[in-house]
Amino acid sequence: MPLAKSTAPLSLEEYLAAERVAETKHEFHGGHVFAMAGGTGPHSQIAVGLTAELRNFAKARGCTVFNSDMKVRITANDRVLYPDVSGLCGRPEYLNETRDVLLNPSFIIEVLSKSTEAFDRGRKLALYMALPSVVEIALVSIVEVRVDKYTRQPDGIWRFDGYSGPDCEVPFTSLGCAVSLREVYAGVELDAPDPEPGSAAIP
Repeated sequence: MPLAKSTAPLSLEEYLAAERVAETKHEFHGGHVFAMAGGTGPHSQIAVGLTAELRNFAKARGCTVFNSDMKVRITANDRVLYPDVSGLCGRPEYLNETRDVLLNPSFIIEVLSKSTEAFDRGRKLALYMALPSVVEIALVSIVEVRVDKYTRQPDGIWRFDGYSGPDCEVPFTSLGCAVSLREVYAGVELDAPDPEPGSAAIP
């Protein structure tokens, strides 16, 4: 059954069975599925750069980094999402023997798209924060060299840090490393930002 044509709520098992043979990716939100928008060139380049940089550190520590093909299950909110990058140090825990749904990531990275940025910064961020294993969430811009990072403190409070400019390094304490934004954004032609509301176009 093509997910894009499904109108009735699906069980998690029905969603996963259909998703594994689907030609496009869909996220699961409490029985309802939503097709994911395709990414731009800069989006893909930045995601690949982040994955490569983190994997270089992860290999030395026996940690694991996943690309956007790995689904993440958020049981408390009955969601299955596709982060752009995720991973952990330690043993991955999967939903079942198929090993395509991760249960215990320690970090999540979303490369922002113009069409989904509001959702990624709002509801999706809150969903990731609800996953007990997650201690770091990074939101990465495609219109400027910038990463907004949220880190869970020992008391459960989330701390925000912004990293802007090619000279910045973004720490990922769960991997014991820091990632250079110069390397992540190398060769990327950034998207133009949307004009501010009410502003006139400059000829």
